[in-house]
Amino acid sequence: MKKMGVIVTLGMALAFAPVAQTLLSPQPAYAAEMKSADPGAGNYLLDLLIVRPFHYIVLAGALLSYPIAWLLDPLFGDNPARLKKSWIDAPYANAIDRPMGNFSWTPR
Repeated sequence: MKKMGVIVTLGMALAFAPVAQTLLSPQPAYAAEMKSADPGAGNYLLDLLIVRPFHYIVLAGALLSYPIAWLLDPLFGDNPARLKKSWIDAPYANAIDRPMGNFSWTPR
């Protein structure tokens, strides 16, 4: 019963993530002004409770499936550097390197 409750709660949180992001995003007229400002408390909470845990799950899945992708890479271009950058580095940058509450951050 506890597992089902956790699964339902996580599913609802992930289902409402786009709604929360839409509500918290600035209007187009104020977008340029808001990019220079520090993220608000709503962005911190959204990032802490929903977005970061989701990115950690994606990163764990990428780390577990990377050996399989590496073995299949010769069939799809044979470029290990590009594979590592897109399979490992991008999820790592979103989960670990991105500043808290900053959704417009681009990795180095």
